[in-house]
Amino acid sequence: MSISYQFACTHCGQLNNYQVIENGEEACCVRCSSVLYRQRKHMFDASLALVVTGLILFVMTNAFPLIALKAQGVTQELTIWKATAAFWQQDYYWLSALLALNLIIFPLFELLGLLWVVLTIRFAWDKQWAIRIFRWLSEVKPWGMLEVFMLGLLVAVVKLGDIAVLVVGSAFWAFIFLVLSMAALTANLDRFTVWRALKACPSST
Repeated sequence: MSISYQFACTHCGQLNNYQVIENGEEACCVRCSSVLYRQRKHMFDASLALVVTGLILFVMTNAFPLIALKAQGVTQELTIWKATAAFWQQDYYWLSALLALNLIIFPLFELLGLLWVVLTIRFAWDKQWAIRIFRWLSEVKPWGMLEVFMLGLLVAVVKLGDIAVLVVGSAFWAFIFLVLSMAALTANLDRFTVWRALKACPSST
């Protein structure tokens, strides 16, 4: 097949010619051998399953307590919403807003946005909104810090276990699997292939 266009490697800047590859293959830069794009079999079907799984886990994470502390006959439950509200009530407004954005709003936007993008490609919907959303996701992605919060939560579980009876809630495990599912989604969904697929979708204009 004839070459359609050239694009630059994100690692070294070398211009590479786009070529069609088969399922299971990957295209590498001619200079630094970095992976440019991959063609995974059933990539969009797998991504759709991961997005739906992520949304279910997201609801569970925010609907149930992450952990509960029992000390002197008093039980205190912690949820992401309660943690955000506690910082707000103590006048840490910026910290509360940052927590809500990084742990609630940005992850939810990423999951819903990817759901719309994958469905657009899967069912050949109009591509205008999907292109905008996928571009916005590129800007929002660095602000998602679920992994950092997970590490902090694990440290807190270890430390608090020495001073009180710690009960791990169902949302704690849902949160762990949410982080893993979103990481798997990021690794599975090749951005270059997504842009190529969106280009092939119909447009209303």
